[in-house]
Amino acid sequence: QQSIPVVSGLIETVDRVMEHMVTNLEPSPNALISLGGQSFIADYSLMKFPQNYNLQHYRFPKLGKSYISVPGEAFTMQSQTTIVGLFYHNMHNYYKEISPFKTRINEASDFKDHKIQVASYLISLKVEPSPALSVNLSGAPLIKIVLTHILSKEQQEQVLNQSNKVFLYCAFLDYSSNEGVWSNEGCVRSDGNLTYSVCLCNHLTNFAILMQVVPLKLTTGHRVALSTIGYVGCSISIICLAITLVTFAVLSSVSTIRNQRYHIHANLSFAILVAEILLLISARFEPGTLPCKVMAVLLHFFFLSAFAWMLVEGLHLYSMVVKVFGSEGSKHFYYYGIGWGSPLVICVVSMTSALNSYGEVDNCWLSLTNGAIWAFVAPALFVIVVNIGILISVTRIISRISGESYKVHGDANAVKLTVKAVAVLLPILGISWIFGVLAVNTHSLPFLYIFAVFNSLQGFFVFLFHCLLNSEVRAAFKHKTKVWSLTSSSIRNINVKPFNSDIMNGNKEGVTPTKMNTWDKSTNSANRIDLSAV
Repeated sequence: QQSIPVVSGLIETVDRVMEHMVTNLEPSPNALISLGGQSFIADYSLMKFPQNYNLQHYRFPKLGKSYISVPGEAFTMQSQTTIVGLFYHNMHNYYKEISPFKTRINEASDFKDHKIQVASYLISLKVEPSPALSVNLSGAPLIKIVLTHILSKEQQEQVLNQSNKVFLYCAFLDYSSNEGVWSNEGCVRSDGNLTYSVCLCNHLTNFAILMQVVPLKLTTGHRVALSTIGYVGCSISIICLAITLVTFAVLSSVSTIRNQRYHIHANLSFAILVAEILLLISARFEPGTLPCKVMAVLLHFFFLSAFAWMLVEGLHLYSMVVKVFGSEGSKHFYYYGIGWGSPLVICVVSMTSALNSYGEVDNCWLSLTNGAIWAFVAPALFVIVVNIGILISVTRIISRISGESYKVHGDANAVKLTVKAVAVLLPILGISWIFGVLAVNTHSLPFLYIFAVFNSLQGFFVFLFHCLLNSEVRAAFKHKTKVWSLTSSSIRNINVKPFNSDIMNGNKEGVTPTKMNTWDKSTNSANRIDLSAV
């Protein structure tokens, strides 16, 4: 910002020096004088035309996609005519953040909170005597200026973001107040797209294309709808995940549930549960604050952990069917290292290298501006690709081996349940967070709605496939309820009478003592279950 007045002054000085040079060229009444070349600052052209010269058209520079064109009818040619053209190489780099209040562009001041930046090379043309141009911009003749846009990677992302509205202004440096101020008076953008602009102006000076990017705001209806879907969806997901964890905890004593598969399911559910809770809480914090930054780090860790445990689900499935590796104890160690250790390492590295990318702009999440978002996207894509490969391998093996072969190993049902769960949960989790990244970083309305819906499905589908539709869990629950029922009925049936008939009869000879156990073994033998698994 401090260098802008200096640069503007330099441009004005160069213009005046070049005008002085062309004015003092050796006069030649009947010949055209031309001088041109290149320098570190700009390409330049000095022209001096004799009186009554038949100049039908003038273009500067003669080659290239960016140029200024003056129609022949604009030249009076009643005296010698001088033309100075300058095409600046690097001056546009100094005009990156222009306050709308420091311009004379009324349209830009409507969006006072959004800075303006020069999006093209600066080009200058001076003609003496001044050409006769139309006062009305819809008339003729007019100066035609064609400028190709020069955008940085960050600017390209902003322009291509469909949730942003891009304003392009044909502007010039106005030195009428002794200081170069950008104005669009006497100029109109007549054609172009996001890669170039065509301007029509009724005067000559320094020209450039100015760009202002304004994020589109959601209407009140969309904000309310998205907020409702988000809160309701996250709440449903949290409730379903909590029920899943409680179910696993209650049934953990049953032998069929007391294994690594359900340990993995529980860790996956816990990671998503905490992430969903943090997501709800993070909406209350302002970007740029310390709490928002902390939330962004925690969200990064727990959502990475969710994907890591999905990878563990796939690896465990691979070890069950394709290749058995390691003992149960060693696999337990590896699984925890992948599920919780690898996300921790990624987060620590990301925080060390790009801490300012957490919770700084618009939301409590990672930013796209410096590529830090790849610390989440790359591991997530890796998990999706690996698990897809595992699912293909497992499915091919299952299709080749008969159900009887699996019964020998006793793993047929377990394999089918795991394949079904991974095949459904992987797309749900993957699609959800692909759209989640797009929604958070682009604010695109369709992505916001898709993310809100899929986000609410995560917890529900975990509960659906790991509890409701899981035959092992249903069988374990029936087993557990039967145990509870038998336990409660046995407590009710133990009836210790204070006035036992044995006592009343004084244990008379010939009288058989009454038994305390009221169960009839013969009638209840069929209902007996093995409690060793409980």
